[in-house]
Amino acid sequence: MAQLQPPYGALPDRIWVVGPCGAGKSTMGRRLAAHQGVEVTSLDEIHWRPGWVEGPRPDTAARIAEVVARDRWVIDGNYGTHRVNHTSRIQLYVWLDFPLHVTFPRLIKRGVRRSVTKEAVCNGNTESLWRTFCHRESLLLWAITSDKRRRKGLVEETATRPHVRLRSQVAVDRWLAAAGVSRTDRHASLSG
Repeated sequence: MAQLQPPYGALPDRIWVVGPCGAGKSTMGRRLAAHQGVEVTSLDEIHWRPGWVEGPRPDTAARIAEVVARDRWVIDGNYGTHRVNHTSRIQLYVWLDFPLHVTFPRLIKRGVRRSVTKEAVCNGNTESLWRTFCHRESLLLWAITSDKRRRKGLVEETATRPHVRLRSQVAVDRWLAAAGVSRTDRHASLSG
């Protein structure tokens, strides 16, 4: 199915935001949810328990299914093993397909900032310099090792589904403007 082009009319009721770490899925999700008058669901909040413990897979799947069963929602996050169970409910994929040379520096900057400020990420979890740069589950390592696989999977998954594939911040800004999504926070950028 071809990508959606302007003019869009009203955005659909069920939108799933996907893309690499550091592309701005959470920011996009918040902006779309505010525009749609719904609460955004962050899959990181569902997946990660306090202490960076992964939730049990059946529990995570049940919590995602509960959200997807609603009439209207905006979800941000990849978690493709769960997402593919709900493709028939997704009315629009918003794919932030930023290249690794854009997202990787954002992840470094964000990781350092969050480590220093102890900003809560999800469920009270915080990042550390060790976790960002040295841990075996480092987000930086994940970004590098998952990039090609995630992109290939999303190309296949969205091929026959309504989607918009945005490859730069300029494309994001233009698409949001064309879709009628106002910029409610002048300081927000799609960088996290």
